[in-house]
Amino acid sequence: MSNNLSPAISLIIPMYNVEKYIQQCLESVLTQTFKDYELIIVDDCSTDNSVKIVENFKAQFESRLQLIKLKKNGGAPGIPRNKGIKTAKGKYIVFLDSDDMLTPTALEELHNIAEETQADILHASQFITTNDGSEEFGINTPVKLDTWQVGGHHVKTVKAASNNLAQRVKVFCNKGFIWSCWNKIFRRDFLIDNKIEFPIMTYSEDMPFCFKALCLAEKYFRIPNVFYIYRYRQGSLQHRNVTTEQLIKIYLNVILEGTKVFDQFMSKISFFNAEENLEYRYKVLDFFIREHLEYFEEVYQKYPSYLIDVLLRENLTPVFGSNAALISYLFNAANLKR
Repeated sequence: MSNNLSPAISLIIPMYNVEKYIQQCLESVLTQTFKDYELIIVDDCSTDNSVKIVENFKAQFESRLQLIKLKKNGGAPGIPRNKGIKTAKGKYIVFLDSDDMLTPTALEELHNIAEETQADILHASQFITTNDGSEEFGINTPVKLDTWQVGGHHVKTVKAASNNLAQRVKVFCNKGFIWSCWNKIFRRDFLIDNKIEFPIMTYSEDMPFCFKALCLAEKYFRIPNVFYIYRYRQGSLQHRNVTTEQLIKIYLNVILEGTKVFDQFMSKISFFNAEENLEYRYKVLDFFIREHLEYFEEVYQKYPSYLIDVLLRENLTPVFGSNAALISYLFNAANLKR
């Protein structure tokens, strides 16, 4: 990559306490057959050896690696990703999680198709998964071809998604589009021009991000390529050392913030405000909320509903004031009915 020219691809990695995984993540970038990229790693105040490991890689990446250290941990992966977007200079943006990996030809494949199609977004529905929890990923590590997409939307060749927004919304709400940000490549100007950023949520921040992109992209293509290696590990909220009370607060905040982000976005899009399309606006909110109510199952297995009501009121009162009791009751009623 010439120092006087912008790179073709900006690869953005948010990082927090991944000393066990970041080395293999970076090695998968080093072995890319495509070299016209910049690597932007945004550290969210790691307390382990993650930063030191990255710094030891700087020489191998020559001038392509930029390590940004945030001054304060935001507690949300959207914050370092947004910083990466603002820093990026590439024509295209690819997101890579710090515990995952790319196949050796990933960037080459994505760049070639993006240039050929002049896409705003390329979307891959399949990826490689491994159930690694502690062992180093290697040639003998069990893997499988996986997807979180349903409805038979896999493609064998590059295929443009329908430009009918109603159709896109229907497919999204039926889980026909994976809403992770890492199974895609985005044209940077498309994100910047449309002010598409990650909301500040503890998790699921890429769901509204990718929904906005899906609604606004003129050139959205599905691709058959398998380029991403996703590592399942014991790092989810359920496996962290948090109390049930803390889980309730985290889950509630995601539902509250996510619902607000979706609704505010749709309120600015004429399609969702037309009387004949109000059902689609409802579908989106209903889909988001239902998906996240699933997380409360473990909570209801541990507490009776009247004790959960106490915890709900504590967390809902700052938002709903004197209406917190009603909202808490309706929330409990909805979950118990489920």
